[in-house]
Amino acid sequence: MAALAAAQFAPTASRQPLFQLLRIPQICSAIIPFVLSRPFTAALGVGLVQNLLDLFPPFLLAVPKKKVSHSRKAMRSANKGLKDKINIVNCPACGAAKLSHHVCERCFGELNRLWKGKGGIPAGLSP
Repeated sequence: MAALAAAQFAPTASRQPLFQLLRIPQICSAIIPFVLSRPFTAALGVGLVQNLLDLFPPFLLAVPKKKVSHSRKAMRSANKGLKDKINIVNCPACGAAKLSHHVCERCFGELNRLWKGKGGIPAGLSP
């Protein structure tokens, strides 16, 4: 059928102008019966949809039905806040607050200034 439609619009020896070859009524009358035939539309519709569904995994097609409200969004993210520190202790040397198993910031600053003034870390404390 497609060969017949293509043969009908092939240029003849008389060299018809291009605008006469591409006239809409002639094209429609030759192509519409071919396009609307049952096997063509069934094969095109089912095959095209099936091929598109094969391209995407099923989880990409999942979408929410409604927009999440502000209150529900706030309830969901309520547990994402900052947690309280429970491992804060006092430094035994200066009494300032520090995290347990960490060096006190005040004591570290004093030691750092002392070491820089003397020209480096003492030999017994180097790693």
